[in-house]
Amino acid sequence: MDPGLTLEHYRHHLEALYGFYAPLEALLASRLGGLLPELRAEERWKLPLLLKDLRDLGHDSASLACLSRNTALPPISGLPEALGCFYVLEGATLGGQLILRHLQRHFTGIPAGDFVFFRAYGEEVGPMWRAFGEALTRTSAEEASELFDARTIQGAKDTFDAFEHWLRQEAEDSSAYS
Repeated sequence: MDPGLTLEHYRHHLEALYGFYAPLEALLASRLGGLLPELRAEERWKLPLLLKDLRDLGHDSASLACLSRNTALPPISGLPEALGCFYVLEGATLGGQLILRHLQRHFTGIPAGDFVFFRAYGEEVGPMWRAFGEALTRTSAEEASELFDARTIQGAKDTFDAFEHWLRQEAEDSSAYS
């Protein structure tokens, strides 16, 4: 939301997001493994959107392969932690709507791509969020366990902390090279 945002800074932020989402979505996919079809996880993966935005900004397969990846992923030992993690990622999608409006205004007339990561779900962002909330609520009710709920909340906290740590580290690394 910085009024001084440059195209280079925007690209670097997308690269950092890619470094977080690529390993995390792979881990989530392995933990969820079709456990909750009503979650529609396949429709929720953001990595293809990040790839599109990064390619629009000049990346190719070789340069994408050179981007750093987060190795300090949140511990996702089971379904509750995976749901907590997914909650954070879906919440970020909601927040992306505000960022999208800023990017569209800020980069008017500048070839910055289509902002597909921040445009995730398009007009369906509200219904997708509600469907996620319903699946989460239903699963929590079916488990009817305070331990399940506590593990879900911890999964969300761990994901948020890992996300914050990764973005801070990437920002520090990029400023060291500026």
